[in-house]
Amino acid sequence: MSVKIREKRGKLYLDIYTNGRRCWESLHLTLTGDSVQNRDTMRLAEICRSKRELQVVSGEWGILDPGSDKKTLYLFANEMADSGKYAVRINSVLQYLKKYQGGKTVQISRIDKKWLENFQEFLLKHLSANTARNYILGIFQILNKAVQENIILRNPGREVEIIKREESERVFLNIEEMQKLADNEAKTELEKDVKKAFIFACYTGLRVSDLITITWGNIERNPPQIVKNQKKTGVRVYIPLHKTARTLIEDNILHEQADLIFPWLNIIKNNRNLYLSKWADRANIGKTIGWHTARHTFAVKSLESGADIYTVSKLLGHTDITATQVYAKATDKMKREAVNALPEIVVGSNG
Repeated sequence: MSVKIREKRGKLYLDIYTNGRRCWESLHLTLTGDSVQNRDTMRLAEICRSKRELQVVSGEWGILDPGSDKKTLYLFANEMADSGKYAVRINSVLQYLKKYQGGKTVQISRIDKKWLENFQEFLLKHLSANTARNYILGIFQILNKAVQENIILRNPGREVEIIKREESERVFLNIEEMQKLADNEAKTELEKDVKKAFIFACYTGLRVSDLITITWGNIERNPPQIVKNQKKTGVRVYIPLHKTARTLIEDNILHEQADLIFPWLNIIKNNRNLYLSKWADRANIGKTIGWHTARHTFAVKSLESGADIYTVSKLLGHTDITATQVYAKATDKMKREAVNALPEIVVGSNG
């Protein structure tokens, strides 16, 4: 029996050999040109390898953590949410587990393919396909964690056909709309923080979860850039600071490294979108925007300005470039510029 880390075209896999059979499992980790990030990635891969080796041994010998299989999915998910890494998605999943018949009492060991399919159908009755897909993937994350902690031997989600993602329209802002927002006066400290944070995200691509947690210690002065582990994925990003972004946060005050740059975002919590919507309405931009609109805007404007898709992918902290490719479809400007860039030839009038 052996479990080894293998690398193929920059992607990391586990090479598992047991009972005379060999299989490869993707770690969903990718090596980059950044040696520091690669070192962190390999350290994470080794942790995964070690845990997977323990699972293989447990499977061969039938060993499970005594009594842990009696734990409910709801209680275990709550513990995961408290740990912080997957808190946003899992807290949303918990709301629908409470509504689902038996969702709060079902034991992890009792969950099978049929239960997951029924829960997925329940989600589809209440949510859009993309949101339901996101929540069922949240359940799979919980079950993967249960496997890692030796509560169950395998994740039954592997047998489930997941809801297909529907391509949705991605709202982004043009320069005129961004200027309208910038020109609209913020009257309170709270509104000023919302305004600064959103425009800052338009120039950095940060998610709201990172805007909430970004500190002055994440800002490097020479060269001016953000260095931060993303809250959602844990991926470390290095984002050069545009002059506009720097101007937004410069206040000539000496801050502690641990001080939050946008402290009011933590205070308003669940009402962040409400304040954002009111601001957008006052600015008369004619679009329904959310915090992710700023991230979309950063991606599209970076591509339109000539950045290649690989660079934009790294700035956004995507581990898979296909996640970035959707932004290339968001605007016709790049298509027009690509066609207009073709060389001309002289066509005679005589045919």
